[in-house]
Amino acid sequence: MNRRSKLMRREGIAGLLFVTPQLIYFLLFFLLPLGICIYAGFTNWNILSPNRMFTGLRNFERLFADPKFWTALQNTFYMLIPIPFYLCFALAFAYCCHKKILGEKVFRVIYYLPFISSIVALTLIWKWLFNSQYGLVNNFLGLFGIDGPDWLGDPVWTKRMIVIMISWKMIGIISIYYIAALKNVPSTYYEAAQLDGATSWQQFRKITLPMLTPTTFYLLITGMIGSLQTFLEVQLFAPDGGRGYGVGTIVFYIWQKAFDSSQMGYACACASIFGLFIMILTIAQFAVSRKWVYEGE
Repeated sequence: MNRRSKLMRREGIAGLLFVTPQLIYFLLFFLLPLGICIYAGFTNWNILSPNRMFTGLRNFERLFADPKFWTALQNTFYMLIPIPFYLCFALAFAYCCHKKILGEKVFRVIYYLPFISSIVALTLIWKWLFNSQYGLVNNFLGLFGIDGPDWLGDPVWTKRMIVIMISWKMIGIISIYYIAALKNVPSTYYEAAQLDGATSWQQFRKITLPMLTPTTFYLLITGMIGSLQTFLEVQLFAPDGGRGYGVGTIVFYIWQKAFDSSQMGYACACASIFGLFIMILTIAQFAVSRKWVYEGE
């Protein structure tokens, strides 16, 4: 018994040593910055000066009274639009690849390239394509007598262009998740359905879609968090947030306050509120998921 307890103790120590690097990483790069951010939100910390004074809820009062904050919040919600589009297109593409279409591997590479390409390079290409004066998109529309919009100058069209770009970029990586999930669906389910006379559409609706709900739920959660944190696209397409701040998102707003205006305390207050908001949305997603995500037997 004594020998067994020593062995268990050694295994416990070995296990602790294995997780120690991850715990240190979690403490140094997550909990510590989170604590500093929450504390700084109650101060007037100026990034250019080490001196800071506790100001209570003043930063939060300023935040909720700032019209730019509410405009940025609306723009941030707008960036959620690509999620259903790239999920549907990626699922369709993954399903076709799963059925072994001609040139499947070539299509996988082509669709995946935008995701691994530099966002700066992609933005330059899209700026060239959607330029209102010499862009290929407006020139193509002109062939049909359509006067193309000012994609880069009008905030409404700039946001739509960003939505299209994000959807196009994400289809490749999302389809890989779906392809992996499709390969894990037991073939016996389809064999039983065929014996019962189920059509291909019925098999897809009653077997494939329910079996893919855990993957879809994961992609929804990560997609929502990623879309709410949209920053680079806004900074590259509209460095000033666009006319009337019509393109700026919350993360872009935080970045401006922290590094352009040197109002780090105010930016930390905004980041704390935004982080709490994302956490509430994520918890709500998990609560609703019990009604539609297939847990399996």
